[in-house]
Amino acid sequence: EDLWALGMMKPNPRGFVGSLNVFDCSKVSDGASAIAVVSEEGLKRIGIPKSEAIEIMGIGQAEDDITQPPDDPTVLATTREAVKKAMESAGITKDQLGTVECHDCFTIAGIMATEAIGFAPHGGGAEFILEGNTKRDGKIPFNTTGGLVGWGHPTGATGVHQAITIWEQLTGKAGDSQIPITSERPYGLSINMGGDDKSLVSIVYKRAE
Repeated sequence: EDLWALGMMKPNPRGFVGSLNVFDCSKVSDGASAIAVVSEEGLKRIGIPKSEAIEIMGIGQAEDDITQPPDDPTVLATTREAVKKAMESAGITKDQLGTVECHDCFTIAGIMATEAIGFAPHGGGAEFILEGNTKRDGKIPFNTTGGLVGWGHPTGATGVHQAITIWEQLTGKAGDSQIPITSERPYGLSINMGGDDKSLVSIVYKRAE
């Protein structure tokens, strides 16, 4: 199948909704996950070389009232706040990010995430993506294994899958999905969302040294 062509299909309001087609929507399913967060001493105890681990360099969390509509539905303001906190916590800028895992529950969320991080201006996210900037060989690869739309959205496991995808990229274990990670852009960023931009956690990672 031509996945690009399927994704670019125009919405059919008679068959679905007026602003999305079925390929714009994530595949929600059941899921569970676990992840080990350990110290350097913990790595030694479980026998994992430091070179095969990643470090959490910064965390940002932000919330908004889930009972209220957003002030502007075209802006992921809570996402923007969480990402800002995470990057400030890590002491980095967006230009040091080598890859991003965003919560693209619908394609519009991925578009708006590029704007919330600051890669594109308000309203410019779609053009930024269509120019190829978020492809694996683009300026800033997003969702290198497909994200919530392409890989799936097993809600209890989605956030950890993002972290694992970044771990694979930063440690060179991503196989056919591997992208170059350079010394100028050694960081990965994940954005996990609950509700309509209401509960956000963003994490900055780097390969352990």
